Amino acid sequence: MKNEESELISRVTKFLGAFELVFGYDWSFTKATICDDKEFRECFIAEDGTFLDPFPGEHFTGGKGDNWANRSLLLSDYRELRAFMISEGLYEPEE
Repeated sequence: MKNEESELISRVTKFLGAFELVFGYDWSFTKATICDDKEFRECFIAEDGTFLDPFPGEHFTGGKGDNWANRSLLLSDYRELRAFMISEGLYEPEE
């Protein structure tokens, strides 16, 4: 159990750090990106996408044209934390 606890703490810590970067430190960029210019926003989130699943059907990891590295880090850490919590029976998502 100790290993799982330390793994969970590590993943939560990484996720919180990335979350604070996007929704704290980068807030002005985040807000402008998701609220203002539709054409600009769709470079980061497809019309049918969400913040957590920006391009449905694709496993988005950033890449070409994505200069919002903190968001890519946040999405990666979110997915890792979520998968770990599901695999350990700590979280049961609503599908």
